[in-house]
Amino acid sequence: MAAEPCARAPAPARAELLRSSAPFSAEDAPRDLPFDVRDATYLEVTCGEEPLYSYVLRHVSRIVKDARSIRADMGRDSLSRGMYSPDDDDDIFDIKGFGKGKGFSSSSSSKRKRPEVKMPSAGLGLGWHPFELSDGKDAKVPAVLLVQRLGKPAGNGPSMYGSLVAFVAGQDQQPLLRLCKEATEAATKVKENRVSLWRYDTKMNFWAHNARRLARSLDSIVLEEGIKKPLLDDIEWFIKDETRAFYAKHGIPYHRCYLFHGDPGTGKTSFMYALAGYLQRNLCFVQMDKGMTDDTFRNAMSRLPSTAMVVLEDIDALFTNHREVDHSTSSLSFSGFLNCLDGLGAPDDVIVCMTTNHPEKLDPAVTRPGRIDMKVAFKSPSADVAARYFLTFFPGESSAAAAFGRSVGGRISERRVSMAQLQHFFLYCHRQEVSAARAAELVADFSFEDGFSSTKWAASYS
Repeated sequence: MAAEPCARAPAPARAELLRSSAPFSAEDAPRDLPFDVRDATYLEVTCGEEPLYSYVLRHVSRIVKDARSIRADMGRDSLSRGMYSPDDDDDIFDIKGFGKGKGFSSSSSSKRKRPEVKMPSAGLGLGWHPFELSDGKDAKVPAVLLVQRLGKPAGNGPSMYGSLVAFVAGQDQQPLLRLCKEATEAATKVKENRVSLWRYDTKMNFWAHNARRLARSLDSIVLEEGIKKPLLDDIEWFIKDETRAFYAKHGIPYHRCYLFHGDPGTGKTSFMYALAGYLQRNLCFVQMDKGMTDDTFRNAMSRLPSTAMVVLEDIDALFTNHREVDHSTSSLSFSGFLNCLDGLGAPDDVIVCMTTNHPEKLDPAVTRPGRIDMKVAFKSPSADVAARYFLTFFPGESSAAAAFGRSVGGRISERRVSMAQLQHFFLYCHRQEVSAARAAELVADFSFEDGFSSTKWAASYS
């Protein structure tokens, strides 16, 4: 008896067949598009091509008019997922304003106070979105962006495979290539008086744009003159065009590396934020977690956003005294770490800032000249530094500042007081509307260890 034929698997859906050889189904396209996508030139960017996927999606979200499909998000890392955030503008965020060519502003005034509640971010939703691209001159070129998700949800989360397909009429590829370039430039450009914060995602292997914050003035960072001025002079020399040309002439990788060391709360992180704003550089944090391997670190350093200032915090915790990896911290090897700093994998046009609370624990191979260009010691404030810091909160109060410096100077001789503790004191004085003279008096009995929970402080203030 002849065997019965095996049952055939159901035929794949038409869309699945088409997408095995093309990133879209032309038959799914709406009839009211500005041109027939079957005769168009198209560019695909998949979600695996981060950060370009987010750059393009976010850039087109800004210029699409009258979008009929949008998505909202309350996540912290919405900037890295192509979302349009209230941090992008000075105006009040209003999701109803999306796609009208005016961002999210619900008011023409940029001086209104931003609400304290967390506002959503928004971006283009799934579907076909007509918009216009520049032709490189003064004219506009009709274009369409398809935002789609394919396959079934997978992974932790879960998440779905996403794809962007941009179309332009005709056979000219240049408008699509310009789109990628403009999207990248817009995403990585540092706005005046803003600091863009980036963090490397070791799971997805891309730089996530976390936030954009107001830059802190360098004048608000008070350090010993023998510390601040030499560092700024060195950086000013490094960023000159003549210096860049000198590096290139002699075949030296164009990067600068600084080691900031000192006790916690002495101003290392605050200075880096202010420095990034002053130099108008993207502040890029590398998180040394268990997913950080040699390959991951090399990818992170080779894919940095433009004009990057890289922050490597607490590097003394990465390796033991025998150069062995502390696997509870990361999987990065000692040699892999050094090679990415100044070896063949070293990045170009980058400023690297490493921090440590324990410089004595660092291997000499890390701190040798040529690998570390300058070591900067952040110390507890002296009486002079405390007095000058006082004037940043109470401008013009020289007499009270001198009294404050003498009082804090006496406290410093007994035990160390950090800049973070002084800032804590000034913030509370501002909150309670304490005068400069009164602040200079109260600091004598203030418990820097207990802060404002101290009953002694409460009694002295009342």
